[in-house]
Amino acid sequence: MVTGGPFRPGGVISLTTDFGLEEPYVGVMKGCILSRLPGATLVDLTHGIPAHAVPVAGFWLGRAWRYLPRGTVHLAVVDPGVGTSRPILAAEAEDSVFLAPDNGLLTEALRHESATFRHMDPGLPERIGLGPPSATFHGRDLFAPLAAELAAGRLLPADIGPAAEPADPAPLPEAEAEDDVIAGHVILADRFGNLVTNIGAGLLSRMRQPVVEAGTRHLQIEAAYGAAGANAAVAVINAWGLVELAVNGGRADRMLAMSPGSRVRVVDGTPA
Repeated sequence: MVTGGPFRPGGVISLTTDFGLEEPYVGVMKGCILSRLPGATLVDLTHGIPAHAVPVAGFWLGRAWRYLPRGTVHLAVVDPGVGTSRPILAAEAEDSVFLAPDNGLLTEALRHESATFRHMDPGLPERIGLGPPSATFHGRDLFAPLAAELAAGRLLPADIGPAAEPADPAPLPEAEAEDDVIAGHVILADRFGNLVTNIGAGLLSRMRQPVVEAGTRHLQIEAAYGAAGANAAVAVINAWGLVELAVNGGRADRMLAMSPGSRVRVVDGTPA
């Protein structure tokens, strides 16, 4: 596949990890980047990805990357296979570059984009002056330096290595529409307890009055969280164009007793 245009680095690097902020992992990665590119602009997309949740990282990166400037290097490290033979993957889409383990993260993030994927040449780290990496912290020893070199323009996407077909071991399933029913499920619960589903707003156009079935609840799509009464459940179309379940002033995951993987349906509530 071809990209939308040549990558022109702008010195911006976004960071997505499951490292959290309790330990110094994120700070050390940033230090390694700034040691090679002191003028880099570092943007923390999130370090709160649930541990080892590769598809969730891909989900968020795929929805966030377009809001950053052209020429951004997007570094994502959710790497349960660190230290194994899993390859390092780079991707070029439009005018951005992505760097992550080849474990499905970038496949999920760029599933509906035109992108070129490359596996890192095993000899590349030595060529840019890196020593042997630790078996447990490739974010520091490989990913951060590579991101800095790409953002500086000293390393081109084509220099990473040969073209490759990326791994896709655990893709997020897509909602299914049949007749007057859309069947989906919860992808994730955010820190507010809101339940994000895989049901896109475009699927609702087939229905005059879509009603979301969430457990024993039947919820019409409202314009905003506040359209429901205090501590009442509500369904909305969220900022990412997906059906989301929430509670006005509360937590939908607790009130609805739902979690990632829980089934959600949308039916047409138009009276017969």
